[in-house]
Amino acid sequence: MFERKKRKRFRINDDTMTTIVVSSLFFCVAVVIAGMILAYLEVDVSSIVGNALTVFGTELGICGVMTIFNRWADRQDKLAQKRLENREKRENEQRENQQIAGGFLGK
Repeated sequence: MFERKKRKRFRINDDTMTTIVVSSLFFCVAVVIAGMILAYLEVDVSSIVGNALTVFGTELGICGVMTIFNRWADRQDKLAQKRLENREKRENEQRENQQIAGGFLGK
């Protein structure tokens, strides 16, 4: 029937956090530039510019913590996978040893 068009999403490196941080940086730069223009026109916008920079710094910190957590979780997954592989390897060796020992005792 009708095929839906896939919407093209704006992403940097296929990573949502990176896209959010870069977009926020552009927004903060735009606010600071607008603040400079308004300051030239003698309008006090220091609190708006200060808040924009605070929001960016907070967001950047949160994304950093999330990245650290993701790396830690990936490492834990890899360690769990290695443990599972080692356990399976030991069990297979024990079965082989039992079969070999059973073969000698059975004769």
